[in-house]
Amino acid sequence: MKQPVKPGGVCGIVWIQKNYCSRGHVGNMNDSRKTDQFPLKPEDNPPTSDRGKKTQGSGGSTNLPEKKFYPLFESVSDAIFLLDGNKIVDCNNKTLEMFAGGGEQVINEPLTKYLPPRQPGGADSREKIRQIMDAVLQGSAQFIEWKFIRTDKTIFDAEVSFNRLDLEGKKLIHCIARDITERKREEKLSRTLAVSSLIGIYVLHDGTFRFVNPKFQEYVGYSAEELIGRSSLEIVHPEDRDSVRENAVKMLKKRQSRPYEFRTVTKNGQVKWTMETVTSVYFDGKKSVLGNYVDINDRKRSEEILKASEERYRTILENIEDGYYEVDLKGVLTFFNESLCKISGFPGNELMGTKISQYVDKNDLKKIFRITKEIYQTGQPKKHLDFQIICQDGFKRHIEISSSLIRDLSGKPIGFRGIARDIDERKKAEATIFHMAYHDTLTGLPNRMLFNDRLNMAISTARRNDKKFAVMMLDLDGFKLVNDLLGHDIGDLLLQNVGYRLRSHLRRSDTVARMGGDEFMLLLPEINRKEDAEAIAKKIINSFHQGFILKNQKLRITASIGIAIYPDSGTDFDMLKKNADIAMYKVKEKGRDNFQCYESVGI
Repeated sequence: MKQPVKPGGVCGIVWIQKNYCSRGHVGNMNDSRKTDQFPLKPEDNPPTSDRGKKTQGSGGSTNLPEKKFYPLFESVSDAIFLLDGNKIVDCNNKTLEMFAGGGEQVINEPLTKYLPPRQPGGADSREKIRQIMDAVLQGSAQFIEWKFIRTDKTIFDAEVSFNRLDLEGKKLIHCIARDITERKREEKLSRTLAVSSLIGIYVLHDGTFRFVNPKFQEYVGYSAEELIGRSSLEIVHPEDRDSVRENAVKMLKKRQSRPYEFRTVTKNGQVKWTMETVTSVYFDGKKSVLGNYVDINDRKRSEEILKASEERYRTILENIEDGYYEVDLKGVLTFFNESLCKISGFPGNELMGTKISQYVDKNDLKKIFRITKEIYQTGQPKKHLDFQIICQDGFKRHIEISSSLIRDLSGKPIGFRGIARDIDERKKAEATIFHMAYHDTLTGLPNRMLFNDRLNMAISTARRNDKKFAVMMLDLDGFKLVNDLLGHDIGDLLLQNVGYRLRSHLRRSDTVARMGGDEFMLLLPEINRKEDAEAIAKKIINSFHQGFILKNQKLRITASIGIAIYPDSGTDFDMLKKNADIAMYKVKEKGRDNFQCYESVGI
C-alpha cells in the first residue's frame, strides 16, 4: 500500500497564499474568522520540499518554508486538491481520506476515477465534469453539488468549488470539496418528518412555496402542484397581509418569539384563523423560510362566544393573569379584576373610583388620550398598546393594553374596557435580544448590522449638512498565527483587548465595530480633513506597538488600516467600504503595520 504523500510543493503554498488567506470559498466553508497570510520577510528562503520543488506562490518570488504552511494546509476539514487536466497532481490528507479512506494514494490518479457513471438527473459524470473544467479554464469559477465514488465503491455527496490557477505558465484547477452526505441525510429525514406531521409545514424561498406537507394542503384546500411557485401571501386575507409580513420579518430577525395570528383564505373561499411561526433554514442548499401553520379557528370562535356571555366572562376575568378593567367616558375606574391589583400593587379599595390617568407615566398621557379619542370616534378597538404605569412602590412597569368601546343596549358609548398584560420582563428580554442582535457577542462592540445602519445615517447627515467623515478598515496582522500557536482562548482575549483599546482612542460620537474574525471598522463623523483621520489612525497604530498583556504574557501584534473619506473616496455605502478595504490591502502589500488613505493609493 502506498503511503500518503505530504502536501507541499506547488499546491500547498498556493493554497496557503491564495486561498486559505483570502475571502473565497475556504474562508466561508471553514472558519468564521478571516485568516491572515504569514508575515513573510524578503530574506525567507524555503528549502526544497519532499517533491524536489521549491514552494512558490503564483504572485511572485515570496516563498514560505513547508514547516510553516503544512500544519495549516492539513488543519482544514475540507479536501483540497490540484488538477492538471483530469489528473490530481497535489492534495492534502483530507483528500486521501475522502476519496480513498486514507489508504490508497490519489496523486497522479484521474479525477474521473472517483466519479459514478451518472449524476442525479441522469447527466453523464465524465461529460459534465469536462464541461465544468472547460468553463473553469476559461476563467469562470464553479461551485456545485456533486456525487463522488470512493475506492471502496461507496458514493457520497459533496459541495465542490473549482477555480483556475495560473502557475509557471500552466493552467491548473484548484478544487475544494466538502462532504455533505450527512447533511443530505438529515434533509431527507426532515422531509419525512414534515410529511407525517399533524401540523401544517411549508418552506419558502424568495417568498414562494417550495415545499408543502399534506396537512398544510388539507388545511388550505390547495394541492402541492397548485401551491409550489406561488406567493405565500396569496392565501393570506388581504387585510392581514401587511401584519403577517411585518411579524414574519420580526421573527426571522429574532425580535419576536411569540407566534402571530392571522386569517387564511382557503381555496373554496372559507376564512380560517391561523397561528404561525417562522424560522430560517437551508433547503436544497438555499437559505429559506420554514413555517408552521396551526389551525386556531375553533379557538377564535370560542373567544367570540365568551365575549358575548356576561355570566361567563366575569368568572373568567377573575381567574386570568391579565388585568381587566372598565372605565367610564371620564376615565374613572368602574370595574377591574384582582390581576390588575397585582400588576399595579394597589389594593382594590384604593383603585375603585380613581382616574386611570393618574397611574400612567406622564410621557404616555398624550398617547393614552389620543388612542382613547380614536376608539371613541371610530368604534374600532386598539390592540397591543405599550405603556408604562406607576406602581404603588413608585417604580414604573411596562404593560400591554388592548382597549375597546363599551356601548349600552341602544348602542350609545358609555365607557371603555381593556386588558392589561404585564410585559415588563418581556421588555427587558427584548432589550437584551436587541442588544445581542446588533452587537458582537465576544467583544461587545457593534456588529456589522449596526455599523451599516450608522454608516447609512452618517451618509445622510453628511450629505444634508455638507460635512466630511471617515471610514476606516482595520485588520490585525498575523492574527491567524496567534490562534494557531496560542489557541483560540488567547485569540478571543486578544480581540476583546483590541476592542477596548480602539474605543479608548475614539470620541463618544465615533463607532468601532467588529465585522468578523480579526476585522474591525471605524466610523468617524465630522472629520474636517483627511489629515485628521490620518492622525487618529497613526495614534491607533502606535498604541498597538505597546503590546497586549494576556494571561501574564506580553503579546505584540500590529494592524493595517485603510481610510476612505466621504465624499472624496465615495458618496455611497458600498463605495466607501470598498475603497477603505482597497486602501487597507495596499498597506498589507507594502509591509503592514501602517495606514493609508484611498486617495493616496493611486488607483
